[in-house]
Order: sequence, then structure tokens, then C-alpha cells
Amino acid sequence: MTVQLAKDLEQFVHDAVRAGLYASEDDVIRDALLRLKQSMPEMTGPSHDSAGLTEAEMAGQELQRRLFEAGLVNEIKPPIRDLTPYQNRRAVLILGEPLSETVIRERR
Repeated sequence: MTVQLAKDLEQFVHDAVRAGLYASEDDVIRDALLRLKQSMPEMTGPSHDSAGLTEAEMAGQELQRRLFEAGLVNEIKPPIRDLTPYQNRRAVLILGEPLSETVIRERR
């Protein structure tokens, strides 16, 4: 696929790569398109439709949208409806010092 960009957009893509924000021009375009896709949920199919969501699910989606807009997450995931994979999970007992103490000790 070949994409024609206005000179200012082409320069923006090259500058983003030169600044080290992306490894290649393809990565810049891919990221831009993913962000556009996520900002247009009506174009991504029924699984992302807000109809039928519970109040808690809508609140979760709103939180993800705000985190995405702030640049803190790079995708907005649909709510988890099938909890079957999460059933029957058990905590695993791990012996030894707490992880936080291990991290502090290794940083010294």
C-alpha cells in the first residue's frame, strides 16, 4: 500500500522517527491508525458497542478512554464478559522475603 501525505505530515512522520519516538515511518503510521481506530468505537464492530454495557462496564470503558487520551495506555480493551477462564484460580504460596524487600536489597 502506498500512502500520499501532505508535506507537513510527511515531515512530522520523519521527525518522529529522527527523535527516536518510533523505529520506522511504518510504526508512526501504524500507531496513528490504531489511535484513530480506538477513538472511533462505532467503526470497530459490535463487540465495542456501548449498548448493553452495565454501569460498571461503562465506567471502566470511560476510564480506559481517558487513560488512552492521556497517553498512559495504548489500547482500549472491551469489557470481559466470559469469566470462565478466571474461575477456580487459586493463590500460589511463595516462600521467602516479600518482593518489595528483594527489590530494595538488590538496588543497594
